Amino acid sequence: MRIRNCAVIGAGLLLAAGCSHADRQARTAGQHGTLKGRAPATRPPAPAPPPPRKIDCDRVKCVALTFDDGPGEYTTRLLDTLKKNGVRATFFMLGENVGAHRAVVRRMVLDGQEVANHTWSHPDLTTLSSAEVRSQIQRTQKAVKDASGVAPTLVRPPYGSVNKRVERAVGMPLILWSVDTLDWRYRDVARDTRVGVKEPKTGGIVLFHDIHKPSVDSIPKVVDGLRRRGFTFVTVSELLMGRRLVPGESYSERTPPPMQVTASPPPSGPPARPPAGSPTTPASPR
Repeated sequence: MRIRNCAVIGAGLLLAAGCSHADRQARTAGQHGTLKGRAPATRPPAPAPPPPRKIDCDRVKCVALTFDDGPGEYTTRLLDTLKKNGVRATFFMLGENVGAHRAVVRRMVLDGQEVANHTWSHPDLTTLSSAEVRSQIQRTQKAVKDASGVAPTLVRPPYGSVNKRVERAVGMPLILWSVDTLDWRYRDVARDTRVGVKEPKTGGIVLFHDIHKPSVDSIPKVVDGLRRRGFTFVTVSELLMGRRLVPGESYSERTPPPMQVTASPPPSGPPARPPAGSPTTPASPR
């Protein structure tokens, strides 16, 4: 069919001078790919995070690696290392850093890493009003949720600094640490590696910072060393699975479960006869 004196303007609009109704229908169908018999385009399914793991850290030698103050310029390389070695960790992020690294935060979730809250701008929360504390937490919750699709369930207070008022204002479990590598102070790969391998104990939470290059450089050897010691790498939530986490309470490790104490059953049979010559009843106190 010949289309006479028909011009296309803008995004597929037809200049109708000299165009019949049939002409316009044919041109529109060709422009939009809606000719009869053509299947509509379908989008591939969006990637999904891996399913949750169930690891019994009362039976398995678990350790949780945690990384503070990111995301930053070295976080992608750290994620590459963790993924290559099959390691899951927990990232306590600053809300003010999330916007520039949204794709990195989304990747954390898709890799099975845990996203967590380290406030918006890293203040000492005990110096703020309750309203300011809530703002620091809530702004970061929103930033992480918008970037990753997942809202954090854990908070790490900057400097580990809390008091009763902060605990009430945060309203979420507070995660501290059992090993502080002090990587932020020394910035030394050999020292970070030595401390990261030797100091963790079963059920421990180890503190690193993914904004420092030496810290990220040390992680391959830290992972190798802890694995040789028999550790299984878990997120903080996996480490504390099965424990009742209380909003406002602080946790620095997985403590052993309380021992189950059972009363001994009473002896069976008749009571034993007292030996000959002994009194049958105790003397009354005077």
